Amino acid sequence: MADEFVKVVKGLWDSWEDGAVVADKQTGRYLDTSKLHVLDHDGPHYRVKGPLNSARPPQGHPVIIQAGASDTGRDFAARVAEVVFAVQQDLETAKAFREDLRARAESAGRDPDSLKVLPGVSPIVADTEEEALAQIEKLSQFADPVTALRVLSERIGHDLSSYSLDEPVPSFPPSDKMQGHAVNLARMSKKHNLTLRQLRDYASAAQGHRLIWGTPERIADQLQEWFDADAADGFVVMPAYFPGALDAFVDRVIPILQKRGLFRTEYESTTLRGHLGLSRPIHAAAAPFDARLETARG
Repeated sequence: MADEFVKVVKGLWDSWEDGAVVADKQTGRYLDTSKLHVLDHDGPHYRVKGPLNSARPPQGHPVIIQAGASDTGRDFAARVAEVVFAVQQDLETAKAFREDLRARAESAGRDPDSLKVLPGVSPIVADTEEEALAQIEKLSQFADPVTALRVLSERIGHDLSSYSLDEPVPSFPPSDKMQGHAVNLARMSKKHNLTLRQLRDYASAAQGHRLIWGTPERIADQLQEWFDADAADGFVVMPAYFPGALDAFVDRVIPILQKRGLFRTEYESTTLRGHLGLSRPIHAAAAPFDARLETARG
């Protein structure tokens, strides 16, 4: 169903070729209707006539972002995703995940560089590590403990309400739902010998993603380590609270990354696609004949 959905929305985005809007005041001609393409899709899950009543997007297609770490999710990402939103907690797991996705993309006939892996990170910036840890503890006091445990249960895929919060996190069989979160949270709890309470508070502060804390230099070091090790193409920054956590990251960490040549000092494009270094999709009607044939077969 997801594959068909992507096919439909791409077809709708390509309802009009580039340059279809003429807007010639002298002739009164607004559109070149020869560049109109009616989708007329009739598939097992969707029936969509089309076309869209708007021009082709400036990016060609909006950036397609996927989240999901199961084998099915990875295969789907390898076929269609341009950005993968990941949940890895440690360096080696993140490297293996990115390498696997790039290999699957290549097997699907794509350039691996056309797929960007961006793990989620939640930074807690402070003058010392001790102050950062105190912030994390304070954040846990603002979270509703019942809701936080319910969210953790959903991410792990098992009801945790009957377990002791001050005992080690119990082992569970793999979940068939949020597999990326389940695997990585279980791995982290074992690695650090966390109690269920500690894992609950950690997951609550970072929304299930990687929580990094400490001085601005320490946080910059951790981000650079993953980037230099090819564990990530970048990061989705998820502040634990607003506006303070976001302001601290922008004002104190970004300048360090800029000095190291790891973050732009000015925007190089006018679109998200351009900022990510992704190419603009060619309209199917303008693609080489061989590419059009493969699209028709697909």
